[in-house]
Amino acid sequence: MCRAAVRGALRCGRCGFCLAVKGSCAMLNNFWYGLAHGSAITSIPRQVVVMGRPLVLYRTAGGRVVALEDRCAHRDTALSGGWVEGNCLRCPYHGWRYAPDGACTEIPANQPGVAISRLAKVETFPVQERHGLVWVFLGELPEAQRPELPPLPEYAAPGWRAVRGEFTWSGHYTRVIANTVDMSHAPFVHAAAFGRKEAPRIQTYHIESERWRGSASIQFKTKPAYFLKLVLGQTPPDGSITSTFHLPNVTQVHHRFGRIQFILFLVHVPVDDRTTHTCWLHLRNFVTHAWADPFMHRDVVRTFRQDDSVVRLQPPGPVPEQLGAEVHAPSDGLEVAYRRLRRLCGRVEWASPAQNPRITEGASP
Repeated sequence: MCRAAVRGALRCGRCGFCLAVKGSCAMLNNFWYGLAHGSAITSIPRQVVVMGRPLVLYRTAGGRVVALEDRCAHRDTALSGGWVEGNCLRCPYHGWRYAPDGACTEIPANQPGVAISRLAKVETFPVQERHGLVWVFLGELPEAQRPELPPLPEYAAPGWRAVRGEFTWSGHYTRVIANTVDMSHAPFVHAAAFGRKEAPRIQTYHIESERWRGSASIQFKTKPAYFLKLVLGQTPPDGSITSTFHLPNVTQVHHRFGRIQFILFLVHVPVDDRTTHTCWLHLRNFVTHAWADPFMHRDVVRTFRQDDSVVRLQPPGPVPEQLGAEVHAPSDGLEVAYRRLRRLCGRVEWASPAQNPRITEGASP
């Protein structure tokens, strides 16, 4: 059974590469998905739903994170309701025990010597931890051909401090990604905070494209808000922002105010057509004391709530596959680049790392 067919997800009949939900190309398959903070995965099993597919994550006695489909092969009971024994996961219903490779290694009701069926197994997924996050590979590519994870050198760099949290949005993850790389909504959505409604024009910007990502930068007159207002004072320097998307579900927003910098690094877990769960990191190179962390956490959540107030007003489901289904403006360039690259990767199965889908500025929809 291929991973795309795990419990309710079917291989898309149009592109053959992503997962299909109600006939639309809902999510790319052959990528690493950031799904949880590493600190949240313990010896207590945790369910994570990815576009309607329940997975279970747990940490073994040796500290390794394991990802399995969240169902017992016996009666479809959620294994996340069970418990960890050493490196294995025990089903809460009839006590079937599953090893990290997904194989059932014990059926307590069996008489001694009774063989366990080879069908008594569940799907397992490759896992790695980086940047304090758990990444799960949902596709079928061999290890050497899997796309790389996004870089975040500041996470382990001296002079930077990280705060982490989670936020649930009322919208499809592609809409959330579009919002977090959008260059022109701040004057309106965030007018009560850092948005300057009197200055909504966005300068022409250039899109830097790499293999699985795109980024763009703009400069702006600073209107500091929240805790940052205390840091920058009454005469703040002009600011700049670099917004980046990295397929399949990562966005990053890097703010610079002279030597003052902070970064939002976001992994958007696609729960279903109307729900996205974001695990976020806020990294800063100023006031790196623990007492400031709650203020940073509060300010991030405030900002997300403002964004969610408009994301929830958009229709459920992914952004349209055809760019012509919506009208775009020049300031939408980075979001359009995300849609183009996502569509391209949904249409092309690469056979080796040499194959390199790229976005191109000015390309036709």
